Amino acid sequence: MTTDGLPGETRGGPDGGTFRSLSNRNYRLYISGQGVSLIGTWLQAAAVRWLVYEQTGSAERLGVIEMANLMPGLVVGLFAGAISDRVAPRAMILAMEVGQMACAFVLAGLVATGVIQFWQMAVILATARVCVTFELPSRQVFLYELVGPESLTNAIALNAGLFNATRVIGPALAGLGFAILGAAGCFALNAVSYLAAIGTVLAIRIPTRAQSVSGRGAALGDLLAGLDYLRSERGLSGHLALMGFFGLMGMGYEAMTPVFARTVLGVGVGGYSLLLASGGAGATFGALMVARLGDGVRKERMVIYGMLCFSTFLLTASLFPLWSSPEWPSLVRLGLGAVCLFGAWFGAAFFYSSTQTLIQLRIPARLRGRIMGVWMVVFSGSVPLGALWTGRAATVWGVCPVMAFSAVVCLVAGFLLILAQGPGRPASEAASA
Repeated sequence: MTTDGLPGETRGGPDGGTFRSLSNRNYRLYISGQGVSLIGTWLQAAAVRWLVYEQTGSAERLGVIEMANLMPGLVVGLFAGAISDRVAPRAMILAMEVGQMACAFVLAGLVATGVIQFWQMAVILATARVCVTFELPSRQVFLYELVGPESLTNAIALNAGLFNATRVIGPALAGLGFAILGAAGCFALNAVSYLAAIGTVLAIRIPTRAQSVSGRGAALGDLLAGLDYLRSERGLSGHLALMGFFGLMGMGYEAMTPVFARTVLGVGVGGYSLLLASGGAGATFGALMVARLGDGVRKERMVIYGMLCFSTFLLTASLFPLWSSPEWPSLVRLGLGAVCLFGAWFGAAFFYSSTQTLIQLRIPARLRGRIMGVWMVVFSGSVPLGALWTGRAATVWGVCPVMAFSAVVCLVAGFLLILAQGPGRPASEAASA
C-alpha cells in the first residue's frame, strides 16, 4: 500500500491523480507536520494585523509591519540559498523551526504582560523572518529529496494547496482565538504548533544516498555560481522577474485587508477572519487545480491566466462601493466581498504554483538551494515593498483606489505578455524581453 519512502516512489506513477504524492510515507509525514504548523502561522499573521490596526488605526503601519515580516529575506536570502547547498536540509529546517518557536513565545509573553510596543513587534517578526528565509531553500531541497523529479510537480502544487488551505483554518481560529484567548493566546498557540513540524521532520527517513550536501567551496563562490547560472538562463530569470513584478504591484493588497473589511464592508474581526478564510479557500482551490492539471497543460500560459484572474477579481473588489449599496444587509455585503477575495486568491495561487513549478523543474540539483534562495529574495522583497507603498498610498487616496490601480496594472501586464509571446514563445522570455 505504502512505499518505503524513497524519493520518487509513489503509487500510481506520474499520472496517479491530484493527491498521488501522498502515497509516499515521508511526504505524508512532512505535509502533516507542516499543516499543523502553518495553521499556527496564519493564526498569528491574522492576529498581528488586527492587533496593529486596532492599536494604531493606521494603514501605513500595516504596511510597515508587513515589510518587517518579509523584508529580511531580501537581505539574507541569497546567502541562505548558498548555505542551504552546504548544510544538511534536515538540520537547517530543525534549527530554524526552533528559532521561530522562540520568537512566537517571546511575542506572546510581551503581549500577555501588556508591555508590547510597535517596534518590538516589528523586530520579533523580522527575526522570525530571518529564520524562515534560511529554512525555505532547505525545504525546497528537502522536498525534492522526498519525492524525486517524477512527482515534483504534484508535490509542489499539493504543498501550495496545504499552505493556502491553512489560510482558511488559521484566520477562522484567529477570530475565535482573539475573542476567547486574546492576541497573546493566538501567539502562544502558534509557538506550540511548531512542535508538530519538528516532530514529523525527525520521524522522516531518507537514505543517505538521497541526501545532497556540498561542503566544498566558499559560500560567496557558491552564491556567484548561482547568479552566473541565472544570467545564462533567460527563461528562468524571466520567471523570477515576473514573480517580482506581481508581488510588487499586486500582492500589497493583502496587508490592506483589515482596512477593506472595516472601512469598505463595515465588518469587525469576525468578518475580517471570514474574508481571510475565503481568500485561503480560493488559493487552495487554485493550487489544487494546478496539481490536478499536472504536466499535461502548458504552465507558461497558466502563469498568465492566474495573473489575469487575480486582477479581474481584485478590480471587482476595488469597485465595491460603486456596484453595491450601503442599504444591503451586512451579511450580503460581506459575502460578496468574500467572493471577490476568493477569486483574487484563486488567481494568485494559480500564478505562484505554476511559476514555482516551472522554476523548480529548470534548476540543476547542484544549484537548487542557491536558485531557491534567489526565489526567496524576489518574493521576500517584492511583497513587502508592495505592502509598504500600498499602505502609504491608501493613507492618502483610500484603499479602493489603490486596489484598483494594482489590479489595472497587473491586468494590462497580463494582456501584454499574451500579445508578446507569439506562437510557442514562453511567458518567461516575453517577460524578459
